[in-house]
Amino acid sequence: MIGKLIRCIQCNEVINMTEWDFYPQYIWNEGEIKEIKMDDRKAFLQRHKGHKMEELTPVTPFISDKTYTEPVKTCYLEATNGSEKFLIKKWRNTIDDPFSYEIIRGRIEIKDIKVKVQSNDIKKQIQMEKNLCISEEKVDNFIKGVQKEVEKLNPEKLEISAEGNTPLDSYCRLNNDCIEQILTRCQDKFNQQELNLLRDFVLQNNQYNDVMTLMVRKKICINCSGKYTKC
Repeated sequence: MIGKLIRCIQCNEVINMTEWDFYPQYIWNEGEIKEIKMDDRKAFLQRHKGHKMEELTPVTPFISDKTYTEPVKTCYLEATNGSEKFLIKKWRNTIDDPFSYEIIRGRIEIKDIKVKVQSNDIKKQIQMEKNLCISEEKVDNFIKGVQKEVEKLNPEKLEISAEGNTPLDSYCRLNNDCIEQILTRCQDKFNQQELNLLRDFVLQNNQYNDVMTLMVRKKICINCSGKYTKC
């Protein structure tokens, strides 16, 4: 969660102020649950009392290759004060620890974008469709047509329809041109009625994370060789 990012200009340290900073911690002690009041801001504010502060504006979301639900992980975010851009590292060692934030040198780079057709799920869904009574061989030909057309797509121009399990995973819709090209590839393998049914199938299963959407997986690396970069 991104709250208000505050940087101490003198010490070059940062804190992410959120509504969770004052949520109590609960422990099991002597047969009962006890509440411990928390203030995750206190140490930071005391340490930087009297120092000049500035608010940073996020440029990216927090990015990690771990799932959204993983409580112990390292994330990275880029933020700016309007003139300089900063790379912020966020982490904690145990689930009971508050998150720590550190400004490090470098920038986030996206690497190795992979686009995958949900082949097995497409096949299963077609088999479940009562009006799509086509042979397994034809189903395989259809999936091959999808794969061939997807190979020609630019991953950076795909329309995201749903998030995946991590900030680096997403599902993307097939655009209308791609759908028509897929059906054109299938013309010599399917009759017109089957093509019409396939078009309906694609359109009905091309939303959110449906089987006709594409799974897109990105990798990140942190380039730590450079200094802070200007916006």
